[in-house]
Amino acid sequence: MLGLATAKPISATAQTLVRCPIESVFDFVGHDFFQNYTRWCPQVIELEPLSDGPVRAGLTARQITLDRGIRSESTFEITAFDPPKLLGFRGLSETFTSFYEFEEQTAASTQMVFSFELEERKLFMRPFERLIRTALQEGAQLTVENLKQLLENHHASASSPERLAQFFYVASLDLQVPLRKIEAFSELLENAIASSNKADIAYARHAMQSCALSARKLVDDLLTYSSSILAGSQLEILDLREEIESTLDDLSESIIETKAEINVEVAATRIMADRSQFACLTRNIVSNAIKYRKQGRAPKIDITAAAVDEKTIRLAIVDYGVGFKEEFAQAIFEPFKRFHNETEYPGAGIELAICKSIADRHGWGISVKSQPGQGTSFYLIIKTLSEIDTQTRREPLHCSSSSVTHVLSCTSAPHNCLNS
Repeated sequence: MLGLATAKPISATAQTLVRCPIESVFDFVGHDFFQNYTRWCPQVIELEPLSDGPVRAGLTARQITLDRGIRSESTFEITAFDPPKLLGFRGLSETFTSFYEFEEQTAASTQMVFSFELEERKLFMRPFERLIRTALQEGAQLTVENLKQLLENHHASASSPERLAQFFYVASLDLQVPLRKIEAFSELLENAIASSNKADIAYARHAMQSCALSARKLVDDLLTYSSSILAGSQLEILDLREEIESTLDDLSESIIETKAEINVEVAATRIMADRSQFACLTRNIVSNAIKYRKQGRAPKIDITAAAVDEKTIRLAIVDYGVGFKEEFAQAIFEPFKRFHNETEYPGAGIELAICKSIADRHGWGISVKSQPGQGTSFYLIIKTLSEIDTQTRREPLHCSSSSVTHVLSCTSAPHNCLNS
């Protein structure tokens, strides 16, 4: 029969490096697939799961696409769901398979590979095989390029205005605590004055002053956090070791008071960063290490830098303090998250959220490892500059976000390509 009934697949593959941690990439593409799929495939005007439960292998879904005036409906199944490495699909009403594969390159970058295979089952497709193959390859390439932009913009704006609005709401709740205490102690002060009770007057006065300082600190942190999200970045060439030493000079009073031992093993390295933001980031982490020291012991902190590759280093700030459970490694960067007794370790729980926001704005990876009683290690993945870079980048730069372009539809809905 001349082999006319033999299925012959047409495939395309494209890959790119995404400057986001692999977990963030898979969260966006995999776990939040039904929220985000239409963002990188705008031709899909309706999308709904046909199975209950979270995104997983075996879940089926229906999509309606509108491309060049042609409306089409199809169903598909998730065939592979292996966080954070693999997400796979196959068509139910259309014969195709596609995969998103992810491989961690550094703590702040992920290699993404998108592959698409269309089974040639309709004879009329044969004369147009080369055209279809070219269209699929171009579509696959555009898919990874535009998904890269979408992921990097999403990661850079992880502290978006919506998240900032949520932060303001939580901050207002925390701010009410010292304000309520001030109100209560003001009544105590009024009664103490009326009865000439000097002990109560002194107690109420001291308590109100303490509450006012707490409220002021919270407001200052609020302003710093919002600035780290919304304010522009004045990027310039900095020497990493010099900036770390400058930060330690700023913390000299706290270091002397606690008799902290800080060892710095960082070679002279050029980076591109906002000086004040980098100082804030390192100051918060070192201050955090000093605060969460073991009771009765002087803080010990090691600051080191090691090359990841020719243009990337890993800055590590390691303490030997109280530590925390590993399950809190992500939540610790969220505003107002506290994992220790507030009386024993006072604070608003916002300093590390500021660090995360600053790292995101610079495109740096930030992570933490810890165990109770064994201390905490913070890691920053930072791009470095070569001598050529330092010669060509003398003027300060201003950060800005780039827009996201649309994705070619035929790779995600092959019937659109065939009907065009």
